Amino acid sequence: MKKLFQADPLIEIVNSSQLRLIGTYKFLEASERHCSFIYEDFLILIKANRVHIDVLKEVEFIIHVENLLSIEMKRQVNDYEKI
Repeated sequence: MKKLFQADPLIEIVNSSQLRLIGTYKFLEASERHCSFIYEDFLILIKANRVHIDVLKEVEFIIHVENLLSIEMKRQVNDYEKI
């Protein structure tokens, strides 16, 4: 049986100008040139000349950027995961 909706976390980057994320996220902040959020235990910071948030749903997040400068992803380690 085929799935009608995406169930697993997904990050999709199209032509370095659109980012689509499906999964659990927590939006932190945004400005004209950057946005940051926590996505599936990763802190993500996106920098560009211009950032525009198109969709902000419960489990979907779509961002358009002009002249992407950087994408930074850092895994957030919980206390119980520390070695």
